[in-house]
Amino acid sequence: MMEGCKRGLRFSIVIIGCLLLAQPVAWAQQPKYGGTLRVAWEADVTGFDPHTSPGIQSQYLVGSLFNSLVSIDTDLNIIPELAESWEMQEGGKTWVFHLRKGVKFHDGTDFDAAAVAWNFKRITDPEEKAFAEGFFDPIAAVEPIDAHTVKFILKHPSLTLLPTLAVYRVGFLLISPTSHKTWGREEVRLHPAGTGPFKLAKWEPNNVIVLEKNAHYFKPGLPYLDRIEFKVMKDGVTRSTALRAGEVDFANAVPRESVARLSKDPKIQVFRGRETQHLIVLFHHGRKPFDDVRVRQALAGYGIDRRVMAQSALLGQGQPLLSFVPSGGRDHIDLLERFPYNPDKAKALLKEAGFDEKNPLKYTLTTFSAEPALPTIATIIKTQLAQIGVEVTIEIIDRPIWLRRLLQQRDMDQVLAASSNVFDPYSRRFVLDSRKGPNPSNHRDAHVNELLDQLAQTTDPAAYTRLGHELQRYVIEQMIYVSATSLPTIEAARDYVKGYEFLHGFKKRFERAWLEK
Repeated sequence: MMEGCKRGLRFSIVIIGCLLLAQPVAWAQQPKYGGTLRVAWEADVTGFDPHTSPGIQSQYLVGSLFNSLVSIDTDLNIIPELAESWEMQEGGKTWVFHLRKGVKFHDGTDFDAAAVAWNFKRITDPEEKAFAEGFFDPIAAVEPIDAHTVKFILKHPSLTLLPTLAVYRVGFLLISPTSHKTWGREEVRLHPAGTGPFKLAKWEPNNVIVLEKNAHYFKPGLPYLDRIEFKVMKDGVTRSTALRAGEVDFANAVPRESVARLSKDPKIQVFRGRETQHLIVLFHHGRKPFDDVRVRQALAGYGIDRRVMAQSALLGQGQPLLSFVPSGGRDHIDLLERFPYNPDKAKALLKEAGFDEKNPLKYTLTTFSAEPALPTIATIIKTQLAQIGVEVTIEIIDRPIWLRRLLQQRDMDQVLAASSNVFDPYSRRFVLDSRKGPNPSNHRDAHVNELLDQLAQTTDPAAYTRLGHELQRYVIEQMIYVSATSLPTIEAARDYVKGYEFLHGFKKRFERAWLEK
């Protein structure tokens, strides 16, 4: 038996089932109520459905609208949220969660155990195409015991359950079943009804998203703010300039070239923590010649110099990276030496695959500019590959269009993008599993799926680490989902923004933020 206040088996996760989250943090200053937080936001969202709306911006924003059973704190410990406590039974095959009472969804309906079970069924329904579906594979069923107690029955004990509920693709965020019934599968993304500290008030695409205070939030005294305005500013320098001028109070995705200047400004506070995000390089494995591993190794391995990218595009603030787990993620391993920059080796592999001066490889690299480093790195890739006789055309498109083409039309040769944040190797399941999830590289490698399944089934922390390392090595060897560089999460705010909890890019949470002005 493992009670709510004991340590979990994996990652020394602190299960603080008896922690009273309802008690406000003791600030050095008394928080003030009211006001509007103006946020410079780097790109528009695709919708507000925490289960199916793609894109990092949507993942970040829905955290203000929805809650999960458990969440993370600033040290990445697992903490209670909609569940007050939990216990493990039957050697880890059953977990019982005790829910908070009196919680309402934004549409006025009750949050209860039946709603938790309904959300599980929705996420695991293939027709819904939920991004997190694969993470829930170890769960056989979710059953209400009574209105405020719910039981998770696992197919086998797994170290991945709590991270799945807390942080894998931002956790098990719970929507109102009534809202889904009212609006339907396609339209519910426009009518979010969660239990979160804020409610959607207005969305003007490519202009502004306005959230307003949830006066019935279950955490007493929170939130402090009346409103949040996410102002879409696609240019990074524009976001930084607006922050320095006081036109906004908070800036997301601060560009590297602005960090030094912002850090010297006494009226600005810069947030930066562990590196958990990265820039992705991947190919469409269903298209020739990218179905040939030699071509992928030449183009994304030996043919590009990641150190130049980190220095030139990230101004030395990021690191060259090959693994899909950055250094701030758990069980990261450094694989750079496996594919050092070696143009001669790249040319030799391309020649083996049938490409040379007489038959040069030509293809298109597609990216977007919401992350300012991406166009620069795309240019570096184009220049470096030109030195080995490869002709790359760069295509820069708006992020929502990019997402649609990546996930629906699937018509891109090579993709360069910013990832969501990486907790551990298993947290990439939704992009690596070829059976479920978006599978952006369109691979059909059964061994990747086998390794993911083994990770989900082990209960030995040492074996979990070993399998995580094996997964990284294999995915990189096959060039299925690789990095160009790490991508530091950098945010900044005016000095009068108080109480904001920086969560290393995994989530954006403003429920404790307040304005001293």
